[in-house]
Amino acid sequence: MVVAMIALSLGLALPKTVAPSRTGSGARMSATLYDVPVSNHGARVRLLLYKAGLEGHVNVVSPMEIGGLRSEQYLALNPQGKMPLLVDEDGSVTWEADAICRHLLDKHASDALRPADLRARTTSELLCRLHDAYLGPIQGCLYKPAPPFGRFGTRREALKELVAQLAVAESLCDATGPYLTGASFTLADATLFPTLVFVAHMLPKFDESLVRADDAPPAAPRDAAAEVLGPRLLAYWAHMTTKDAEGMRVRDEIMSGLNAWDAKGRWEPIAGAGARDDAPGTLFDMILAGDIPSDAVYEDDVCYGFRDINPVAPTHVLLIPKKRDGLTQLGVATAEHAATLGHMMAVAAPAVAKAEGLADFRVVTNSGEGACQSVFYLHLHVIGGRPLSWPPG
Repeated sequence: MVVAMIALSLGLALPKTVAPSRTGSGARMSATLYDVPVSNHGARVRLLLYKAGLEGHVNVVSPMEIGGLRSEQYLALNPQGKMPLLVDEDGSVTWEADAICRHLLDKHASDALRPADLRARTTSELLCRLHDAYLGPIQGCLYKPAPPFGRFGTRREALKELVAQLAVAESLCDATGPYLTGASFTLADATLFPTLVFVAHMLPKFDESLVRADDAPPAAPRDAAAEVLGPRLLAYWAHMTTKDAEGMRVRDEIMSGLNAWDAKGRWEPIAGAGARDDAPGTLFDMILAGDIPSDAVYEDDVCYGFRDINPVAPTHVLLIPKKRDGLTQLGVATAEHAATLGHMMAVAAPAVAKAEGLADFRVVTNSGEGACQSVFYLHLHVIGGRPLSWPPG
């Protein structure tokens, strides 16, 4: 959820409830939804309000009205410190977008978003679960500065998983539309559409190689949703952004925030988007491509190990990441590389030593010409099989 731009608390008092708000002339009580336009999770609730005719029952305000997401006042209402948050007329609270949506529909006895057909109802539930279990937890790979993104330690892994889960969503969509489960707008539409606004705007910012499968042929640059969404989702996207009034309204709300992010250069430092690996190719790139032979010792999904052609000990293995992703040397490593470096040190290097029968060994990396780095593609030297003195070289 989008929390980075909300300020820290200014030390407001700790309440148990928030006073109910009034709309219009003040004659009628209304619930309060704490949210900001850029939040796709909050947009789920707003889209439901617009579609179900419940907009007049809820007053939407920024969390800054009570000090921000990390304020004592907000955390007393939602201990997770995230958006959206609903405070009912009696001061009772509901948080998490899906729970808020279902609460509002139940509270107002609305069947507006409930399909009449059992299959459509089931598909709607599946799409909601798919979003909340598999897309929502990793969506940060599109805009957050550094991992982790859900269960993924690298942006590359998370982006590919995001695309894979969009393919699952595609397989669940009704073939005739215009909505995700058929002719009727459902909670699945309120759930998935705001996240598609994120995807269509953000995913094309990233280098194609971060998104496509390793064995996929080169593709032309994506144009917004094209090449990101399958044909059913693309048709759905076109309907929601050109023919559905509430969908266009929510898209514009979200885009007002995303355009502000663009203006502030949010993606400029993000690896794979504004920050690209434009360093020249190296000998190791050619080895990974199979253009130059190597004596393989170790390989997994993350890295490759092969014997140094100029060994300084009976065992001298070079370990390199399979994807450089800007990691030319240790001195340029960032949080983006933590999972890769950790894997190389904690998994691959000990595995090489064990395979070589080494009880004692040394792991070395040189960073920069002054440290005798000659190939600018980060690599670890795993050295052993003889007594090693200190200090080295």
